[in-house]
Amino acid sequence: MTKAKVRYLPVKIKGRPGFKMAYWDIDSGKEGPCLLVTAALHGNEVQGSEVIRRFCPVAEKSIIRGRMILVPFVNLPALWNRRPHIISTLAEPRGQLEKKKVKNKVVLMPKDPMVNINRTWPGDPRGNESQQLACIIFKGIFEQATHNIDLHCYNRFTGAAAIPEGCEKAVNFAKLSAFPFLRQSAKPLDLSKEFKGTAPLSDWFNLNGRTAFTVEFSGQYVVLEKQVRIGVRALTNCSKHLGMFRGKPEGLEKTVVIEQNLLKMVTAPFGGLFIENGLTAGDFVKKGSVIGWLFSDRSLKTKEIKAPVDGYLYAYGHRKPLCDVDLAAMHPYADRGDNLAVIVKSSQKR
Repeated sequence: MTKAKVRYLPVKIKGRPGFKMAYWDIDSGKEGPCLLVTAALHGNEVQGSEVIRRFCPVAEKSIIRGRMILVPFVNLPALWNRRPHIISTLAEPRGQLEKKKVKNKVVLMPKDPMVNINRTWPGDPRGNESQQLACIIFKGIFEQATHNIDLHCYNRFTGAAAIPEGCEKAVNFAKLSAFPFLRQSAKPLDLSKEFKGTAPLSDWFNLNGRTAFTVEFSGQYVVLEKQVRIGVRALTNCSKHLGMFRGKPEGLEKTVVIEQNLLKMVTAPFGGLFIENGLTAGDFVKKGSVIGWLFSDRSLKTKEIKAPVDGYLYAYGHRKPLCDVDLAAMHPYADRGDNLAVIVKSSQKR
C-alpha cells in the first residue's frame, strides 16, 4: 500500500490574506503517468470533492505505477464564497454581468470573463484574482501532470456526462469513464497549431500534447451518493486504462453517446406548473410513458406529458437560464414552449 501524502501549496493573491491549499500526492515510486484529478474550480460545484475523498484510499491500495495528484478544492476563495467564482454575488453565475449588444440584441454578458478560473489556464501573475490563483496553482502543481480529469457539476436537471473537448485522444480517454452520458464538443480542437493564450484546464492539457477531459455531475451545491459512486468508478476505470491500477474498466456498455440528431425536446403545450413523475436525469423512458403533468393556472386542467420516443433523459424538469444560481429559475412553472425534458432517442434499454 502506498500512503497518500498531504501537501500544501502556499497561495498569496494581491489584496487577500495568504492561505495554504491542501492536496494529496500518491507516488508509487515506479515510472508511469502522472494523473491530476481536480474538483471545485467553481465554489458551488462540490460533488467532485467528495469523489476525490472517496477515491483516495482506493488509489492508496491499488496504485502500481505512476503518480496521482488529487486536488479536491482548487478554488478555495470561491468555495468559501459558496458561489461559482471568487467575486460572485447573488444570481451571478459568471461573475459580474453587464448588458452588451450582440448581433443587434442586448444580452447579459460577463463584465470580465476571466473571473471564471476555468477560462484562465495557465494563469497570469499580473491578472485578476482568478488569474493569479490559476498561475500559482498551475506552476506549483498542475504543470507536472501528464493527464487530467477535471470534475465539475451541472444543475440538477441535466444528466451526468463526460465531456472530451473535441479531440480523438480525449474522446478515447473519456469513453473509459463509463459516465451515463458522453457529450462531445461541437467544435474540435485544432491540435496542429502551437497554442498560446488561455483556455479551460482540460483544453490546455489537450492542446499541449497531454490528455484530459471534463466531467459534469448532476447537481450543484449538493453531494449525492449516486453521483459520487459514478465518479469513483470513472476515476478507477481511467486509472486501470493508464496501467496505474490492475484490471479492466467496468460498465462501459452503459454509456449513452449524445448526438445532436438523436435529441428530442419535450416542450410545454401551454403555461402551467410542471409536476415531475419521480424520474431523474439519466433514467430510461419508454414512448408513451408519463414523465409528468402540466397543471394549467388558467383553466385548472391537467395534461399528461408523455415521452414521445424511447430513450434516456438527458435533461428532466423545468428550469430557466441561471438555474445554477437563482432559485426563481428553478421554479416548476413553465411558459408555453419551455423545455420539460430532453430525451436521447434509443431503441434499446441498457
